[in-house]
Amino acid sequence: MIRRGRGDHHRLGLALMLCYLRYPGRPLHAGEIPDPALVSFVATQIDVLPDSLGAYLRVDQNRRRHSAALQDRLGLRPWGPRVAADLADWLLAHALEADRLVDLAALVLEECRGRGILLPPPARLERLCIEVRYRARREIERRLTEGLSADQRRRLDALTERRLDTSQSWLAWLRQIPESAKPASMLGVIERLEHIRAIDIDPARGHRINQSRLAQLVREAGRTTVQHVAGYERRRRHAVLTAIDLDLSARLTDQAITLFERLIGAMFRKAEGRHARAFQAEGRAINEKVRLYARIGAALMAARAGQGDPFAAIDKVIPWDRFCSTVMEAETLVRSEDFDPYEVLSEHYAGIRRWAPAFLATFEFQGVPAAASLMRAIAMLRAMNSAGASTLPKSAPTAFVRPRWARHVLTAHGIDRRYYELCVLAELRQRLAAGDVWVTGSRQYRAFEERLISRETLQVLQKASGIPVAIETDFDRFIETRRTWLDARLAEVDARARGGLLPDVTIEKGVLRITPIEKSTPPEAEALAAKLYATLPRIRITDLLTEVAGWTGFLDCFTHLRTGEAAADPRVLMAGLLADGLNLGLTRMAEACSIASLGQLAWTADWHIRDETYALALRRLVEHQSREPLAALFGSGTASSSDGQFFRAGGSGRDASRINAHYGPEPGLKFYTHLSDRYAPFHTRVIAATASEALHVLDGLLDHHGDAPPRQHRHHTDGGGVSDHVFALCALLGYVFAPRIPDLKDRRLYSFARPAAYPTLAPMIAGRINVDLIRAHWPDLLRIATSIRTGTVSASVILRQLAAYPRQNAVAAALRELGRLERTLFTLDWLEDPGLRRESSHELNKGEARNSLARAVFIHRLGEIRDRTFENQTHRASGLNLLVTAIILWNTRYLAQAIQALRQVEDVPGTLLRHLSPIGWEHVNLTGDYIWSANQKSTENHAGLRPLRPIPDTTTHAA
Repeated sequence: MIRRGRGDHHRLGLALMLCYLRYPGRPLHAGEIPDPALVSFVATQIDVLPDSLGAYLRVDQNRRRHSAALQDRLGLRPWGPRVAADLADWLLAHALEADRLVDLAALVLEECRGRGILLPPPARLERLCIEVRYRARREIERRLTEGLSADQRRRLDALTERRLDTSQSWLAWLRQIPESAKPASMLGVIERLEHIRAIDIDPARGHRINQSRLAQLVREAGRTTVQHVAGYERRRRHAVLTAIDLDLSARLTDQAITLFERLIGAMFRKAEGRHARAFQAEGRAINEKVRLYARIGAALMAARAGQGDPFAAIDKVIPWDRFCSTVMEAETLVRSEDFDPYEVLSEHYAGIRRWAPAFLATFEFQGVPAAASLMRAIAMLRAMNSAGASTLPKSAPTAFVRPRWARHVLTAHGIDRRYYELCVLAELRQRLAAGDVWVTGSRQYRAFEERLISRETLQVLQKASGIPVAIETDFDRFIETRRTWLDARLAEVDARARGGLLPDVTIEKGVLRITPIEKSTPPEAEALAAKLYATLPRIRITDLLTEVAGWTGFLDCFTHLRTGEAAADPRVLMAGLLADGLNLGLTRMAEACSIASLGQLAWTADWHIRDETYALALRRLVEHQSREPLAALFGSGTASSSDGQFFRAGGSGRDASRINAHYGPEPGLKFYTHLSDRYAPFHTRVIAATASEALHVLDGLLDHHGDAPPRQHRHHTDGGGVSDHVFALCALLGYVFAPRIPDLKDRRLYSFARPAAYPTLAPMIAGRINVDLIRAHWPDLLRIATSIRTGTVSASVILRQLAAYPRQNAVAAALRELGRLERTLFTLDWLEDPGLRRESSHELNKGEARNSLARAVFIHRLGEIRDRTFENQTHRASGLNLLVTAIILWNTRYLAQAIQALRQVEDVPGTLLRHLSPIGWEHVNLTGDYIWSANQKSTENHAGLRPLRPIPDTTTHAA
């Protein structure tokens, strides 16, 4: 058809029209001039001159004729009312799940291309998407409210009314969930939960709609005043209040269980502290008694040696009456043989009773068969509390009582009521953490089976494309490969250790010694870094953020929660981001900047700044950082590290934080951050100060809203991230886990063969791999890995449950056994390869440097976390990580310019650039007034960057 065209201009125009109709799926419009690159490419394909297009574009009749002919030839249909109606019905199902206009428009365009429909004009496309979004929202409201009784609607409306004798609405009161670990907080949570339950909304109602849409309704309502919600039209108001009711029911349940865990944990800590203080207070008296009885013992020994009277010997040291008195005094100082702090637990019983009966009565617990005895004990205590009974029946279940509790609970006089109840609560706490017991209506404390992908879905995946794991799924082939590999590696390393051939490693008489890695950064590299940073322009943090936003467009990610539109004033949005990242807060930011009031900042933060928008913006910055040419010198992009950073809590944040003695006596929390080898902090999460960092290692690799790191990606952590479970899951998911294991000499290895087969390593080998245990639970391990990979459950949730009962839970034991195998293989590599040890140290040092920058940025409020809610704490962490990433990106780009400028006057060896890092911040002004200019010029050279400062004269400086 193109070859039959009359003249070059006809053939080129027809070819371009064909290209436009195929993609994007519309004809070439009248007056539209195609991109010169496209014209040149097509002209080359059909062997005509690109300039011939001008003659074609001047005659619009040719364009219309060719468009009609090609549409008929390709079978394309024009856009019209019937087509629009069909597409609207098709789009409605997608809009019920997610209704961002840009996503809906993309779906329509793709569907039009698939159906052979010409793309509509932008105005019609936008109108269609808006109409479908409105229909979807009305349908969601209908599904949530359909079948509500008049009483339920009345009770929902009552949430917007004021409480008696207060100026606060019921809804505002319900949202103020107590956080501190105190009995009053537990009772406050239970009171709120009972109020919610009185509305009698069936939890199954929430499953009538997509869960992400339900969460969106709740988030929108959380950013709307109660008065505005009360003013909604009837169906919308009841739908929103129903969503709030369902969300609050789950949140209050989870908060009550969290408070329960913290209160029981506090009881044990207080008992241990009281026991230790009592012993310390009695230390002087105990010392006096020990000294006295040592003298008496010496006198008795001398009397026996001289065949003297032992009683006379005692009288010489102390009168007999006084001796009898000291024996009685010593009996008051005696502690149990086990020196058990549980002895003083009963002193906390009265405090526990303030909330325990209400707690047990409010929640329904379910458990695995192994927890049946505990379930019967809870039901019995619940019935006793209801009846006001104080004496335990003789048939009270005791199978759950552990040996440490037994001597306190099961006494010679029968079952001790106080210790029995404390034992039940303590055991319930452990079982909840392990997942052996779960709570009806909870999101966080669900059954282990409910968290995993269903067995039916797993079978479908296996039959279709295979399950998404990185290892051989046939166990026999997998274990045979691992057996061959491990046997060979043990033999190799054993032979090299016997010959003293392991670099910087010795094994003598079973004692492992590794020479510490020396500093590898030459002084010349440090001098070069100082010279380069001295040339970087000084800049305010506001200007830096503006400049990075211009490069990356990351501000476009902070869309309005309901409309999906970008912020009207980017400066106000950046002020809100700085308020989070600098730990300044909105109130003080409103005082320090002149572009917005507190109300404007609060509105922008409420509607535009949230977890998912932070994640999308961070992803965009990370992608730009990874593509920077200079970043390739920092790393290959195939490695990463993670580390936790502790921040003290202050103000109202203290009640929501915990004390970790490792960081001192002050409460606080940790920001756990993942950093790529190109200095891109691609994930951060708030975790408790006492939480194990190992639980969160995989979360950052699997859940950072970007392309997942490739398989065989190597990840490094320090000792806090090490566990056998992490080794196992990393192997199953295709990651190479390479931690810096502390006290490696005390970590035992494992083998398939007898340890005696490796004489030099034998003292380090604790035993043999339990192949039968792994085989028995291999399908469960594959199911866990698939659930994590597909996002059905996060790795941290599964690891927390598996780690709670490592000995009793067979699946946890099997995963640990697989982890021992993988850890042994890694340890052998670590002993043999000094490059691996050096790389691990280098990557972890990058994380430490990033933490130093984060500490410098998080400067206000004494660097303390003063937010009470987890959501606000998460915003602090996300804002801080975003600012740190922006500074790193800005530094990387300007350092490249500085290197280029320096090379014009002197030689800059490439070997020294490997030691450069974009972590400096001395040139960035982080404090003072936060000022933006409406039309600020920040680019002053041909590269679009600020001019560098003059290169320092090292000769003059040295003189």
